Amino acid sequence: MRLVDPTSPSDQPDSLSAARISHSNLSSKVYQALRSSLAIGELMPGQKLTGRMLSERLGVSQTPVREAMLQLVAERALTMNINRSVTVPTLSREKFVELRDMRVALEGLAARCAAEHVQAQHITALKALHKKMIAAKREGQYSTTLRLNREIHFGVYELSQREELVAMIESLWVRTGPYLNLIYKDVDPNAIEPHEHEALFSALKARDPQACEASIVRDIIEGGRPILDHLVTTTNADG
Repeated sequence: MRLVDPTSPSDQPDSLSAARISHSNLSSKVYQALRSSLAIGELMPGQKLTGRMLSERLGVSQTPVREAMLQLVAERALTMNINRSVTVPTLSREKFVELRDMRVALEGLAARCAAEHVQAQHITALKALHKKMIAAKREGQYSTTLRLNREIHFGVYELSQREELVAMIESLWVRTGPYLNLIYKDVDPNAIEPHEHEALFSALKARDPQACEASIVRDIIEGGRPILDHLVTTTNADG
């Protein structure tokens, strides 16, 4: 439920903007940093990634960077093109909807399971993160907003006590995360409406599995509409 401190020797870096990696198991550390950056929308659809650029940003040699990139290519989180360049995948509207529907199924299940294990202190911690998230959104700090939103969601999913389920959800966030910035493409930071998280917290407090699932599903579907609108516009413009 806390932010990862990238300066701690025992912790993994939270993103590419974290402190330089200087300890053992570099490939794993670079891999986790890249995955996190994809999941929170720090990397953009179609963005080209080079070993030199990433090694300079992370302060490591190109070898662990290449290994991490190849692993993410194998997981379809990155794309290797015909010319051997590596880019962040560009999803079609149909592919994004497919991945979104998978998120709905898996995250809904995790929310149901979370309702069985949640305690009052968990809800208090989630609400504190949500308060910070709304403050960041009002200030137009969308990268912080996205990071805190992810912490809230995975704070709930980890309560499910189903490690394999959470790992699968994480993989889906890595695939769809680069599109999260589109949510705030045309948003008015002062137009803060009641957030679905508030309904989720109420459902968790009531220990209502069905209500928890319904809230997560609404959050995914409604929160993703601006992304779908953008993909429709892009498709029409290209056609």
